[in-house]
Amino acid sequence: MEATGVRRVFVLLLLVFVRLRQVCAQSYSIPDVTIKALKPQGIRVSLPADPKISLFVFQGNVNRKISQDDMGAISAEVTSPTNGRWLYEDLERKLKVGDIINYYVYVVRDRQGYIKDNLSYTVKELESSSSDSVADCSPTSTVVRNGKACAGETLFEDNFDSLREDLWQIEQYIPGEPDYPFVSYQRPPNAPTVSVKGGYLYIQPILQQDLPGFSNSSIYTATLDLFSGCTATATKCLAEAWGASILPPIASGRITSKTFAFTYGVVEVRAKLPQGDWLYPDILLESLMKKYGVLNYASGVLRIAGARGNPQLSAVNNEVGNKLLYGGPMLDMGCRNALLSQKFSNKPWGEDFHVYTARWEPERITLSVDGEEWARIEPAASGLQGRLPRTCDLPRSFLSRGSNMAPFDDHFFITIGLAAGGITEFSDDLTSAGRPKPWRNSGRKANLRFWQDMGSWHPTWVQPALVVDYVRVRAL
Repeated sequence: MEATGVRRVFVLLLLVFVRLRQVCAQSYSIPDVTIKALKPQGIRVSLPADPKISLFVFQGNVNRKISQDDMGAISAEVTSPTNGRWLYEDLERKLKVGDIINYYVYVVRDRQGYIKDNLSYTVKELESSSSDSVADCSPTSTVVRNGKACAGETLFEDNFDSLREDLWQIEQYIPGEPDYPFVSYQRPPNAPTVSVKGGYLYIQPILQQDLPGFSNSSIYTATLDLFSGCTATATKCLAEAWGASILPPIASGRITSKTFAFTYGVVEVRAKLPQGDWLYPDILLESLMKKYGVLNYASGVLRIAGARGNPQLSAVNNEVGNKLLYGGPMLDMGCRNALLSQKFSNKPWGEDFHVYTARWEPERITLSVDGEEWARIEPAASGLQGRLPRTCDLPRSFLSRGSNMAPFDDHFFITIGLAAGGITEFSDDLTSAGRPKPWRNSGRKANLRFWQDMGSWHPTWVQPALVVDYVRVRAL
């Protein structure tokens, strides 16, 4: 069977399967399709871009009826938008004024199929094939590194049907300042910390002692060599245990979109956050070029969403565990909480999937969850740095040369990861289920004290993975 025939059969089977799954009462209505007959010949079919749409199908016949079981003489299957629209062109199709195109359309939106049928379009004029090539690309304040952005266009998308290393860099190194988490980031096949299954990304923390070649005792005496596959400087890919310095006791995962970076836009991540003592997710935007400095968030980090994994975590009767969502921009380690916002829920954030959204504009940053805005950060007259106390250690002379949103006025990339412990996420006054935090952030043996308390925290890791359904970036 020819490739075209195979594709037509596949699409037909797909449509039949989805129709069987369709709900009777649809909560979503497909927008009107734009059809243009081109001169000297051709047809252009388009639908406004929607970041929740993952497939657009158009089936049409010219001057004859079409049913939902008919593939149509004009058959389009579009899996990604172009310049802010789901677009199909056939420049070989010959049409004339008076022709009637009978058609139906089908889209997949949020993994649910929708059909709009019994539609028709009458050709009233032939238009230039280039008449709307510029008009379709509306201006936007979004800037894409090595690319072009149009208003409303989906710039980056991964639904995790497979582990796409053309989109993501799977990190392998031992992180350090300023957070010093008690983990090493390792990638398959070295450790099964990052995987895709059933359309979801899983980032799973693993005890280092459970990996081949290691044991409980080797955490105190062995060497961790991550040089093969290292994604950082060589010094960050080798650790030796000696004295109070043990190997990072947890292997975890972290992916970054360093092949894709942008300035201003809308980031949407649908995820289920991890649950388990001393775990926390990293759903971040990080500076690509570190224009304003390298140390202590000097070039800015935007936490899109975070929630500590402890189900019962408190400080002076203040609940800060898995029911507390937090996020926002960070510009200095010592003042890292100055611009962070919080949202409390009656249920743990790790219990269900939620859609976490960051809208990054030249004038402000807003954070939303499931469509509800919960944080808004706007600069003072002297810029974003003006929102922080003078005691914060900021590169103020550099920031004053940027925009009011500096350092959030340069290219950033996406980071998705999972960490444990460290010296910044958990204050020393915390108690978890009534038990004091086992390490002190300033202590030289912090990593060791954490590890020695494994009998308390490891049994709580009943749902420790960070699970991500999709990541999307859309132009403003």
